[in-house]
Amino acid sequence: MQRRTFLKGVLTAGGITLAGEPALGADTKLEPGTWYDATVTDEVDGDTVDVELDSDGTAYNIRVLGIDTPERSGNTRYENVAEWEGIEDDAYLETWGNNASEFAKNELPVGTAVQIAVDSESEEEDIYGRLLAKIRYDRDGSGTKDTVYNKIALEEGYARVYSATMSNTDEYWDLEDTARADGLGVWGQSDPANSTEVRDNDVVETFHPNTSSVRTTNGAIPETRVPMWAEAEATQTHGSGAVDYGSDPIPLVGVDTGARTALFGGQPIQEDHDSYAEQYEHFVFLTNLVDSLAASDRSGMVFVEGGHDQFGGDYACCAEDTVYYQRYLEGQGIELAGVNSVETTTGPQLADARAIIVTSPAAAFTAAEVDALTTFRDNGGAVVLMGSSESTDTRRSNLDDLASALGSDLRLNEDAVTDDTNNANSDPSLVTTGQFNTTDFSLWSAYSGSTQGVDLSIDRVHRNAGSLNEEWVDITNEGGSTVDLTDVTLSNADGDTYTFPTDFSLDPGATVRVHTGSGTDSSTDLYWGASMFRWDNDADTATVDDPSGDVVAQVTWSVPDVIVPTVSPDGDTLNDEYVDLTNVSDDQVDLSGWTVSDEAGYTYTVPSGFALDAGASVRLHTGDGTDSASDLYWGRGSAVWNNGGDTVFVRDDAGALVQTRTYPSPYSISVTELNLSEEYVDITNDGSSIVDMSGFTIEDEAGTTYTFPDSFGLGAGSTVRVHTGDGTDTTTDLYWGRGTSVWNDDGDTAFVFDDNEVQVASGGPSSSSSGSDVAVAQVNEDGSTLNDEWVDFENTMTADIDMTGWTVEDEASHVYQFPDGYTLTAGGTGRLHTGDGTDSSSDGDIYWGSGSAIWNNSGDTVYLYEDDGTLHTEYTY
Repeated sequence: MQRRTFLKGVLTAGGITLAGEPALGADTKLEPGTWYDATVTDEVDGDTVDVELDSDGTAYNIRVLGIDTPERSGNTRYENVAEWEGIEDDAYLETWGNNASEFAKNELPVGTAVQIAVDSESEEEDIYGRLLAKIRYDRDGSGTKDTVYNKIALEEGYARVYSATMSNTDEYWDLEDTARADGLGVWGQSDPANSTEVRDNDVVETFHPNTSSVRTTNGAIPETRVPMWAEAEATQTHGSGAVDYGSDPIPLVGVDTGARTALFGGQPIQEDHDSYAEQYEHFVFLTNLVDSLAASDRSGMVFVEGGHDQFGGDYACCAEDTVYYQRYLEGQGIELAGVNSVETTTGPQLADARAIIVTSPAAAFTAAEVDALTTFRDNGGAVVLMGSSESTDTRRSNLDDLASALGSDLRLNEDAVTDDTNNANSDPSLVTTGQFNTTDFSLWSAYSGSTQGVDLSIDRVHRNAGSLNEEWVDITNEGGSTVDLTDVTLSNADGDTYTFPTDFSLDPGATVRVHTGSGTDSSTDLYWGASMFRWDNDADTATVDDPSGDVVAQVTWSVPDVIVPTVSPDGDTLNDEYVDLTNVSDDQVDLSGWTVSDEAGYTYTVPSGFALDAGASVRLHTGDGTDSASDLYWGRGSAVWNNGGDTVFVRDDAGALVQTRTYPSPYSISVTELNLSEEYVDITNDGSSIVDMSGFTIEDEAGTTYTFPDSFGLGAGSTVRVHTGDGTDTTTDLYWGRGTSVWNDDGDTAFVFDDNEVQVASGGPSSSSSGSDVAVAQVNEDGSTLNDEWVDFENTMTADIDMTGWTVEDEASHVYQFPDGYTLTAGGTGRLHTGDGTDSSSDGDIYWGSGSAIWNNSGDTVYLYEDDGTLHTEYTY
């Protein structure tokens, strides 16, 4: 389960307060271009460093500006290998992510005197609140801080250029280009010329997200200049002065061959929607169109212009937003590059390009820039302009003005085109079409002249399952003939891969279900044979590759991190019955149309316009009241949440499951051993079914946190040992990866939290005075009689333990004392019943003698104290 960093702080009525966070760049008012003296306080990885200003101690978490290093081990879920030109090996990138982190530690160890500066053309912070800055330091011991870390990381091959807005992005591109040419560092495995071909099929259907139609200065564009129209079901929403195409086909792309210019109403190269659109052939169409517009002798790169504030907007894109088109071009032997200036001598040069793509510019192009583009066009280069129905009036105007300056009459229409029938992801704004002008244009063959020949779709990924075989992927043959799936693979974002059996075939329209666990293969069901869950509940990508490595089907999902930390099922009033929702992501989440429901199907819908800020919580009361930022009201006249147990289901506005919270806990997890000296903790699944521990965490008393890996499953009755140091994770041993100890030799407690941040277990080390180790093995809190309510205690040592004088307590301070002489033998178990009966002398059954229930069905804690009053262990359920 992908979980962003969530620092547990102090819960308040307004949300969560986080202590000790670095100050944000927006609060500091640093002057662009001014270098400030600072000291390194921590190296996070190759492109993230913590510093404090020498002048006043202000702390910053710095995202090193203009570069990107590979993700190190533990963070590889955030890596996209397609960003790295000519590299296709995830494991190789992970190695270089670790190398880049070591490089940063060696170059900028804690205590290093540095200087930092923000850039005049860059945002001061990224979306995570990190300061975007350059760092320079004294690398050669000369006494002068003249080495810029951002540049040296590129020069030595530890990083690539991050193509966002910055004053010298093109200069940085030159540094990367030299390192790539020399095969330095990570680029040692870069081989763009031999990149695997992907997504190159004959054009059948294309993709047009957030599109307007196109027109000319004289009105409707002639059909002979339109290579494709929307389908007949599409509609226009008109703005002021828009051309109304009425019952005529709506043009989505226009061409001006005399000006070597094309205009798209949308931006199919924008990666935001690619997970919904990878099966369409818009990349093939665009590349064929580029070559048809450019002079026959023109070759070279395709540029994406990003110097007019195109980074980070839904209505524009720079090269950083076009990674999947970059990967497609790479497979065709064409390089894609970002260019922030079209008139300088640094960075990629127009003379080396066949085409430049410009999307919705925030600022108008200068006369000098227009001159450079005109010369490029006159020398045979193609110019592709891309608008968006989401563009502001200023951006639309700037795009139209550039078309005019290039001598073209193409214009973006003042409308938005949607299609309820022909679209991607059931979103009318993500228009698809197969309406092509084959009379006037020949743009429909696969660019390389070959096709992949496999037409598969991923219909559904069933994740958040209770067992390995309840987790599955459905794959359908969408083609008209039987497909041999021998050596076809199915993989997740972490690179875990299943290979279809030899001679397995799928008939037209047939579906096969690939289960994660083990079983007997059939024509409809296949079994991965994995011992751990494979699909991350919160964020993952399922990819089907053909035997040559081409992607033939892919589905990506990313669920907002909204958890249910608290359920209050029992209260004096309906408003004392509530559930809390907390946003633990780094971004605001719009909850409009989200639903909360119970097992009986009672459903509450969040009001339109309600958003939850990063780190904030909202309490949903069952009764009536006035909605606010911190409290919402269901308005029911009767209770919803079952006191004896229930499940909270949270779904987004599309009906996709975001989070569940079952109470009492459907699993039984315990801390069975905490070894302070050898630095490990054992966690045991005491239940009868596998537990997906993705997103579960372990903390010590100081709050140091370990997060279980994505899709880690702990089998029934199994134990996993979490070591503090480094190692290779397995189903029985996990590794924290810390360079320093965690567990305090003088005494400590291990706390286990589930993926809703709810404590599910805790335990300490064995007592030094008794040399014993008694664990709470199981609690049965709900029984038909008092003697059906019990707690099992297990002696995990190799010697007998005399329990005389030991006591048990619950959270309400009910106390039970073990009988004199009662012994737990080595490996033995004793069961403490709540009701009456005859005590055993060792192991076996003992009786509290209480006249009423002790253990709370909705949750409680078992405290076990030794005869001297020392807390031996505690167990929370």
